[in-house]
Amino acid sequence: MQDEIEAQLDKKEVSSQNKVERSYFRTTHGPGISWLAVILLLILSAFSVIHFGNLQPIVAPLPNPDSRSTPLAQPRIYTISYNSGVFSPTNLRIHAGDTVRFKNDSIFPIRIVSEDLVGLDSIGDIPQESYFSFTFAARGTFGYYNKSNINQEGAIIVR
Repeated sequence: MQDEIEAQLDKKEVSSQNKVERSYFRTTHGPGISWLAVILLLILSAFSVIHFGNLQPIVAPLPNPDSRSTPLAQPRIYTISYNSGVFSPTNLRIHAGDTVRFKNDSIFPIRIVSEDLVGLDSIGDIPQESYFSFTFAARGTFGYYNKSNINQEGAIIVR
């Protein structure tokens, strides 16, 4: 019986030592870890404010409607093919400043002529697999045709 009492006292003594050690750890290390976490969060917050605080929003400047010297869109090149007596596409919509290439895909030479626009004339025949280019500066609707057959025609609408 004596042995049992001593064993119980030993258990109580060990458990009381564990409680003392645990309470010692909590009182000495607990507040330090909490403060260390708070300090780390404050440092991270300061770095994020420094890093992200000076960023400027990425916004493209709005085009000035009064400035006509800078084009809003890049000029494009369009191709109208001629084959078997037909222009393709027959009607083409483009913007002012765009270029149209008239390509001859037939075996016979053609000559592009317009009565609506001065200067739209291929000045001679366009041989097979060759082309004639014209840049449209003015807005409007301009008809064109093959000089050897006036029924072979098309139109270009410039906006």
